[in-house]
Amino acid sequence: MPPNYTVIKDTREQDGWFFSKYDKCSGMETSSLHTGDYTIKGFEDVVCVERKASISELANNLGKKKKAFYAEMQRIKDFPFKFLIFEFSFSDLSEYPYSLLSADERMEYFEYVEYEKKIEEDPSLMGVIDRVQRPSIGKRLEIVERAKVSGKYLIKCLMEIQIWYDVKIMFCDDKDKAFLVCSSLFKRLNELFHKKD
Repeated sequence: MPPNYTVIKDTREQDGWFFSKYDKCSGMETSSLHTGDYTIKGFEDVVCVERKASISELANNLGKKKKAFYAEMQRIKDFPFKFLIFEFSFSDLSEYPYSLLSADERMEYFEYVEYEKKIEEDPSLMGVIDRVQRPSIGKRLEIVERAKVSGKYLIKCLMEIQIWYDVKIMFCDDKDKAFLVCSSLFKRLNELFHKKD
């Protein structure tokens, strides 16, 4: 039987996963990692897991902070086992920035955009067709309207990252499932590292 493993969490990682003593895991330590958010103690140069809590965080990494993020991917490249684990779905990615809105909010927003487009193309329609008010969704709508990246662009970037840096990308829907995936991943890697020929 392989020995139990200990997870190391980077000191900069906020509101992340907590690995308690369970099954083959001996728990978690916090330490400063050169790159990534999580690794296995004793295999810090072999295993690198980067967690992304939201599609907004990833969009920011591939937008405003692209240079820094790609520098991190360059550092990750040398790890034999490297993973990007997302706490959101592929649909959240592909439909960005509209995935920040609920289905009802999206419908309301698209009706408003369609109305504005019709009025812009033919101002004589004002007063003829029913006026559609701009939805009062709040800050999320402002983010949607100011977004400089699209889902198509994010997919392109992730395909490049997979090909150029050989990083495995995992969409896990939410935080609990992402933790479950990472836990299972660490357990399998630990078994692999201690496997007897």
